[in-house]
Amino acid sequence: MKNQKYVYTTGQFAKLNGINKRTLHYYDEIGLFSPEFKEENGYRYYTCFQTVQLELIVTLRKIGLSIEEIIRYQQSPSGASFADLISEKKQLIDKSIQELLNVKAFLEQKSSKLSLSLTAKEGEMKVITLPEQRILLSNPITGAYDDSDFAVAGDFSLRLKSIFGLYDNFGSRITANQIINGNYHDYDCFFAYGREDIEVYDTVRPAGTYLRAFCVGGWDKLETIYRNIIRFADENQMDLFGYAYEEGLNEMSLQDRDDYITMITVGCKTK
Repeated sequence: MKNQKYVYTTGQFAKLNGINKRTLHYYDEIGLFSPEFKEENGYRYYTCFQTVQLELIVTLRKIGLSIEEIIRYQQSPSGASFADLISEKKQLIDKSIQELLNVKAFLEQKSSKLSLSLTAKEGEMKVITLPEQRILLSNPITGAYDDSDFAVAGDFSLRLKSIFGLYDNFGSRITANQIINGNYHDYDCFFAYGREDIEVYDTVRPAGTYLRAFCVGGWDKLETIYRNIIRFADENQMDLFGYAYEEGLNEMSLQDRDDYITMITVGCKTK
């Protein structure tokens, strides 16, 4: 055997490349990757120059190529076929990365809302400052939550899934003027939050001061909360303007409908 200082046993070569010895035996048996030398006594010997070939195989396996695909490529290797192979897998990797980013964004939305729900208190009013926020809007709704509104909700849900893949629940929007006039059920549309990394949105909720309140229980209690919001604004010399945004916070951790928490966020300014 020539140049014995460059030759390794199966165990040595496996350790050198951080791979299981049994995997090397398996690769040899199926014709995927074989040792440079095989002696009559069955001993296998690899050379250091085979490390690059093994690293390529391990990398191709990591990006999703099947053993059959790698063997097929090795039977007729070429620069063009390798470029096509890598291009296809890069597209799959990019798609997988985007899907994971969508899952991450979804979980961050749920985590943020659940954190808010843990500190929410019935009847508590907070004046807060919010940054600009991208908003997506559904078609108009009546606010009666009848078959027509549910059809709009279904279409809006499909639109959000087509844009984001995974998406948190969406809420309802009502103008501040309708609240002030006592028309607490005259919603104008459903809304959902956009994302900074996706250039799709319909409007922007402006940065500024907002009044935030929480309703614990069924939607029948929302009217009382809106009356409390109007009273709080009057007592603190504030005007309500723009829109009120309603969104549920704890659907995924709800045990009883009476524990349902709706967060209301409405624009306000000092008179």
